[in-house]
Amino acid sequence: MKKLIFSRIFLTALVLIIFVIYFAMNVDKFRLLLHIDPLFLVLIAAVDIFAIFVNGLFTKFILRPFDKHISMKESFYVSLISSVGNFFAPAGAGLGFRAVYLKRQHDLSYGKYVSILSGNYILVFLVNSLAALAALYVLRGRDNARYATLVLIFGVIFVVSLMMTFIKMPRIHTERIKNRKFRSVIGSFSSVMQGWSHIVSHKKLLARLIVLTFVGLLINIVNNFLIIHTLNLHITAAPLLLLSVLGSLSLFINVTPANLGIKEAIYLFSSSVIGFSTPQILSIALVDRVVLFMVLFCLWLYFSKYKHAAEESKA
Repeated sequence: MKKLIFSRIFLTALVLIIFVIYFAMNVDKFRLLLHIDPLFLVLIAAVDIFAIFVNGLFTKFILRPFDKHISMKESFYVSLISSVGNFFAPAGAGLGFRAVYLKRQHDLSYGKYVSILSGNYILVFLVNSLAALAALYVLRGRDNARYATLVLIFGVIFVVSLMMTFIKMPRIHTERIKNRKFRSVIGSFSSVMQGWSHIVSHKKLLARLIVLTFVGLLINIVNNFLIIHTLNLHITAAPLLLLSVLGSLSLFINVTPANLGIKEAIYLFSSSVIGFSTPQILSIALVDRVVLFMVLFCLWLYFSKYKHAAEESKA
């Protein structure tokens, strides 16, 4: 475990060093950062806050089939915990923080939490892969390997997530499996799918969650549009949609804190399809990260002070 944490810290440091070296060697190409409109930074921050709110709603609604109910304010706080953990702590910490909070405050078992998490993943993959395929269809005619790779990846993601959404998996009986490790893996998968099937059985809830997922994608599109606009860059609808999807799905590759370097690498791989140069891609990512850092830092300070004041008033 210590080796894994060390390797991730080392990878994060390496990414930062590479970026600093690249920035120093190409500083003239980053002059577009000097013409940022502060008003758009405020708008981007507002969009980030709304994104945290929508993610909280997703958790609030998906808890209902398990007879767990949380307020709007608490759902926002749970979403904030996850976002702060993912941004500042080692990879995957945000998910762990949220799991521990829901276990302590609402006695939600980790097995049910995994079902909720899988539901979130499945719907995000389904909606985003469909949007990506639509964007790639508009961008068809680009005869290059990267375009074909993106079509293949999103095609597979869409088919698999569609099957997991609408095909009800039967309960898997693991008693006859002799291998303990294999039995544990199969048992965990069965538990996840049974929990997800329980969620899917609530048709109105499923429809609401799908709508929320589309809203989340729309928020990401608006966020990227504002970032691109404040850098005085121009982009059409299809590349903007593809860029937003890539940003959303890159969050699920938990290797470094804040997914540092992973998101940029995915953007750079797709740059020929999107139509931006390397300095432009890195500038977009830099603005996105700086604004989100400020939003999470300020919100965390606010909630920390609020909770401290509430505890003092009770005392």
